[in-house]
Amino acid sequence: MASAAPPPPDAEPPECPVCLSPFDAASAAPRVLPCGHSLCGPCIASLPPASASAASLRCPLCSQCVPYSRALGPSSLPKNLALISLLPSLPNPSRSLTAAAMPPPLHLPLHADHSRLLARFRHAVLPESASPLHSAPPGPTPAGLAIGSFASDLRAPWFCPRGHPVSLLAVETPASGAPKQESPFYRPSHAARVVAAIDALSGAAREEVIDLVAVSARLARRVCRVYGVWMGPEAAPLWLVSERHSGGVPRMLEERSSGVEMVARIRAVGMEVCEAFMGLHSEGMVLGCLGLGCFFLDRFGHCFLDLNQALALCRGVRAGVCSSKYKVFMAPEAAVVVHDKLQIKDRDLSGLLGPSSDAWLLSCFLVALVTGDEQLAAGWNADGSYDDWKNEVLTSVDASLIGTQMEPLSAIILSCLNYDPEGRPEIADVWKCISGSLMNSNIEALTSNVDLATRKSFMCLLLGELSSMCTDFGADESDDKMQSSQDSDGKHSASDEESSGGFVNIEEVGAAGMDEPKRGELYNSSTLLAHRDCVTGLSIGGAFLFSSSYDKTINVWSLQDFSHIQSLKGHEHKITAIAVVDNDNQSLCISGDSGSGIFIWCIDPSLNNEPLNKWYESNDWLYQGVHCLAVSGTGYLYTGSRDKSIKAWSLEDYSLRCTMTGHKSTVSCLAVACGILYSGSWDGSIRSWWLTDHSPLSVLEEGTPGSIAPVLSISTEANFVVASYENGLLKIWKDDVLVKSEKLQNGAIYAAKLNRKWLYTGGWDKVVNIQELLEDESEVEIRDVATFTCDSIITSILYWDGRLIVGLSNREIKVCIHFFFCCLFYPL
Repeated sequence: MASAAPPPPDAEPPECPVCLSPFDAASAAPRVLPCGHSLCGPCIASLPPASASAASLRCPLCSQCVPYSRALGPSSLPKNLALISLLPSLPNPSRSLTAAAMPPPLHLPLHADHSRLLARFRHAVLPESASPLHSAPPGPTPAGLAIGSFASDLRAPWFCPRGHPVSLLAVETPASGAPKQESPFYRPSHAARVVAAIDALSGAAREEVIDLVAVSARLARRVCRVYGVWMGPEAAPLWLVSERHSGGVPRMLEERSSGVEMVARIRAVGMEVCEAFMGLHSEGMVLGCLGLGCFFLDRFGHCFLDLNQALALCRGVRAGVCSSKYKVFMAPEAAVVVHDKLQIKDRDLSGLLGPSSDAWLLSCFLVALVTGDEQLAAGWNADGSYDDWKNEVLTSVDASLIGTQMEPLSAIILSCLNYDPEGRPEIADVWKCISGSLMNSNIEALTSNVDLATRKSFMCLLLGELSSMCTDFGADESDDKMQSSQDSDGKHSASDEESSGGFVNIEEVGAAGMDEPKRGELYNSSTLLAHRDCVTGLSIGGAFLFSSSYDKTINVWSLQDFSHIQSLKGHEHKITAIAVVDNDNQSLCISGDSGSGIFIWCIDPSLNNEPLNKWYESNDWLYQGVHCLAVSGTGYLYTGSRDKSIKAWSLEDYSLRCTMTGHKSTVSCLAVACGILYSGSWDGSIRSWWLTDHSPLSVLEEGTPGSIAPVLSISTEANFVVASYENGLLKIWKDDVLVKSEKLQNGAIYAAKLNRKWLYTGGWDKVVNIQELLEDESEVEIRDVATFTCDSIITSILYWDGRLIVGLSNREIKVCIHFFFCCLFYPL
């Protein structure tokens, strides 16, 4: 056969049709795909998989799906010898030089869900050219913020000039693991990366971001505008960008004057602060806590509320690091709510604080403004003497205002410091008092379109999702631990509003976990994409698995193949508890939510989406919410509530039959066994009650003052009672006698399930412990059998038919089949 003629000396070498770089005989050798087209090796290696299977790719020339082994790489494909024979004998130009002439990478198209999200957040996503961090210091400021300015002019809808100062607050997004290496030819756009980060947030956090942007735009005269969100080119955290002014109110206190000038300054700043509060209340938003550093003065001397600074302060309060460094104003009812929030870190307390709480904050601000003593204004706390502090405030304010035209302000400041929220005046009355000596103004002009009395609840910045992201303050544990987290592969984006369930992976690992791979038993784990927020409860009844979530829905799963059947919707608040009761005639699914709602769902083959019945507990405004449920064989439903009581409801006519009291804090868990109801509480105590007449029987555990650890879970089996605590402690009672107390985990144990002699526990440490109870005549021991690690915090555990079903805070449900226990329960 005649050999091929060599190419002419002036002929151009053949090029790769994708990167347009010349082929060579080494690293860029032409490789033939099964479809017949030839590409260089680097281009083949960078092509994405054609489907869920990694053993395929799609030819960019003919769009045909062809097999390809990524383990072997491009070397597994044959070389195109015909093209290699056309290569010139001289060395090819360096690929590093030709790469410089390559076109810029193309932007990947947006996912359909992300397109809808971008349409909603379009005006809240700052362009990449804004670069507000270009002048920021290397680390965050003591307030938890970064400071910068815009690198370019921003047009509509922001209209911000270059160099405009801004503050940036990091919005926590779920960790995505090791960064993925991007293709040199395709990469996501800036808007795509920002929208992906927004999508990774919980639904409540997304709503807060869009509300802050909209509210600040409407209140631009008194509130620093929140421009939106921005992300750096290195895909660092998502930043919330807000307008910032240079002059601060604390600096104004240092430059205090006396006489007429002081009165004029107090009047001007006080009126503008009142208007900022009234504007927020008209938008359905309250602060919850405040500091002097949250207010800034522009170059004309007008006072503005910085929402980014307020959020940073709220994070410090939620993280529990409010010391003398952070002088925080907070009403007594807010202090009570935050105290409980710090204990359990995962409850829905939104709507508990209203405008009267902000009236307390306003009075504290005015005290600091009038007296110049910020420490005095923030000096009250729940442990000190309220009356002594109030008298000291009155004395100082009277001494500062005596002889001026603003003496009446002292009385209204004192009334705003009323311990009872209902006894405080409205902020509009404070505005009238401040401005009354200057002019006969008409405050109704400012609040004519707002009827705060008709508004049922307010969104509190202190209790919101953005404030629960406490990483900026170095807190060891964050309130956000029960919020949804998201892996980098975007698993949840494939689920829609109606059906979000399905198997996503099956894995096999050592039964002893990653730390102890000494055991050879294996378990098979399948993951259900269950919800759009944290899973709060699991229950089985009527051949179905029911899962509840903070996303206000109940998902129904088939126990045959764990396929998703349907979603039950109707709750207006986060679902906190779920239970199933099987009667002779029908099975009922019962759910309770954080707004004191109790829903009854009938379980039948049709799976009707409408509740059979629903009602609401009548609770005090500060203690609303059903926290746990239990059902007895005597036909009663028991609910544990934030009002420290246990209520017994008849399942025949759903009437309230009895209220059991005795706990000193929220009833957190209930369990029924052998005619006895066991209840656990945040006060650290466990009580037992007769089911026959609902009278108290005994107290198994009494909380020790100074070392109270909330009880988080109770499980019973035969004559055993197992309780788990927030401090990682596990206690076991036998016949009402404490027989075992052991520190099982470093963090809180949210779920404990006792099944025969097997004990399953999990919680903050993301580890499921499987243990065996060993009982002899004198004592009870627990033997470690196996452990395995989950991807997120464990919120609930259920055992059924040789399967361990685990609910997680990252929206997922793991179904584990442990072969070791299958052999025990079902011997071959």
